[in-house]
Amino acid sequence: MLKNAVISGLISVGINVIDIGIVPTPTVQHLIRHHKADGGIVITASHNPIMWNGIKLMSKSGSFLNQAEYDEFRKFLDNKKEITPVSFDKLGKITYEKHALEIHIDKVLSNLDLTPLKNSKLKVLLDPNNGTGALADPLLFKKLGIQYEMINSEPNGLFAHNPEPTKENVKNTIEYMKKGGFDIGFVQDADADRLVILDENGTFIGEDYSFAFCVDYILSKINKPEKKVVVNLSTSMVVEFLATKYNAEVIHTKIGEPNVTAKIRELNADVGGEGNGGVIFPKIGWGRDSLVGMVIALLHLAETKKKVSEIIATYPKYLMYRSKIEVKSKEEVSELLENTRKIFADATVNDIDGFKFIFDQAWLHIRPSNTEPIVRIFIEADSEEKIKSLLSRLNNNA
Repeated sequence: MLKNAVISGLISVGINVIDIGIVPTPTVQHLIRHHKADGGIVITASHNPIMWNGIKLMSKSGSFLNQAEYDEFRKFLDNKKEITPVSFDKLGKITYEKHALEIHIDKVLSNLDLTPLKNSKLKVLLDPNNGTGALADPLLFKKLGIQYEMINSEPNGLFAHNPEPTKENVKNTIEYMKKGGFDIGFVQDADADRLVILDENGTFIGEDYSFAFCVDYILSKINKPEKKVVVNLSTSMVVEFLATKYNAEVIHTKIGEPNVTAKIRELNADVGGEGNGGVIFPKIGWGRDSLVGMVIALLHLAETKKKVSEIIATYPKYLMYRSKIEVKSKEEVSELLENTRKIFADATVNDIDGFKFIFDQAWLHIRPSNTEPIVRIFIEADSEEKIKSLLSRLNNNA
């Protein structure tokens, strides 16, 4: 329904449309650049349940709208100026691109040295959760020549489990992985831009550590004195550990892929992403891409000849706590945020997106949601005691 409405609206004002079908979100980003299009529209619920479908807007750069572009769009939308359709002989034309997935996959594979994967004999479990990854993954793994088994493989959008790839939601995948014989497991969200890794024992290593697993490999391949990694404020400290290991600088942005991408472009950074399992590798594209993440993770295994669990064991162990507080007004949000500043007056503060209070091997980030009437709380620390202490201070004084 949404797709037909979007296409009708575009051609009614004389805009030509290239329909690339049902594909992962990052495929759209690649095809914008491939076709030198003026922009792109993705109809998706992303990692949310099926009833939350909407549209995501992309610019001609192949990335989501930056703040200035979004502000311009909002201004246009809010003006509610009547849009005049063109005459029938000037309507936009619809063309169909049937090779979008191949174009995307070839772009990924042509920018990576795949030599280590030859004769690697890796065996992979894939769970695209009946989303767009179910269309892309078989093509990718056939070209890689990697043995795989795929569950929840029907690309019908009727998800086998909640599409947010959290530990609770992928319990059945974990049990399947524990049957043995796999070197690594990959779970994608519904539009296949986010990736979560399961180790060879079926252990859910988490979104942040899945991201770190890929960043580790990418940084190890960069031979220059100044390396830069861009992440959002709520990304795990494990990235800082890896940055120190490779003499790289970590730059933090507001939450949201467009903010991370904009900063990567601005700084010409080497890699970026978010702790939700979203890897952005600018050498290949300007968005989170689970296909890139899977190939990078496989290269990491093949080159090191180590197990996932062995590599993860070399990283410091951090615990992440996430919660939220429902609010009724902007005034309530402001009061809550200012109160936390008094509570954590002993911390170093980053205030670019709510407040992030930074301590020794611990931090607490509190920020208003962009999409819901809630305030989100993230706490990370190297011990459960530190998390409980920060939570206690917040709850007893808020």
